[in-house]
Amino acid sequence: MARILVVDDDPDILKMADAVLSSVGHTVFTAEDAMRAMEWLNHIDFDLMLSDANMPLYSGFELVSTVRNNNRFKDLSIAMLTGLRERKDVERAVNAGVDDYIVKPLDPLILIQKVNALFEKKPPLHYPEILLSGTSWSQASIRRTLTVDAVSELGVRVSTDIALKAGQSVDLEIDFFNELDAKCPPLKVLSAEVNPETGITTAQLIFLGADEQLLQKIRRWLYQHGGAQKAA
Repeated sequence: MARILVVDDDPDILKMADAVLSSVGHTVFTAEDAMRAMEWLNHIDFDLMLSDANMPLYSGFELVSTVRNNNRFKDLSIAMLTGLRERKDVERAVNAGVDDYIVKPLDPLILIQKVNALFEKKPPLHYPEILLSGTSWSQASIRRTLTVDAVSELGVRVSTDIALKAGQSVDLEIDFFNELDAKCPPLKVLSAEVNPETGITTAQLIFLGADEQLLQKIRRWLYQHGGAQKAA
């Protein structure tokens, strides 16, 4: 699914948007201000940015204008996420370069509908990913063995009986990286969900500090082995 960046100085809005969008399969990143948003944008490719209008230091309007003036983000869809309802505010957002305008308070169904409509106009990019379950590269350890279900340039998805929680930083030794003649960089848990029946946690972890050389190795290997195709 898509990679979505949500920018808002209200932590409750960030949690709600994360929960709603993650529930329909999107990978969600959050930023509490424009500075943090630009840090994410400069390191990760996104399909959509949802930004609040009024934030400390730099407003959402300034953030949108900055992004729209950078040709690197020309394919990025942007929606303003705000409680401002007056016509002048809508016009200001449109002039800044937004593709849509989502009014607070957020309604989960409307949020999903708006996001789906944006992706109908501009579909999410394809991010290569290899399913590693059942292959010789699917083993990793965090003092004990866990299973790496998939790997992409963004990070890895794992299944484990370890109680991982979002925000945790972990170091893993993953057999897959032996194929690249490289060491797995540190990772951070982006999201984690426990299956109540099995007690198994499925978690998405993102690379921290992976340099361009390593990312190029990962991309090259993924494309050589079929991207989303299951590894043999």
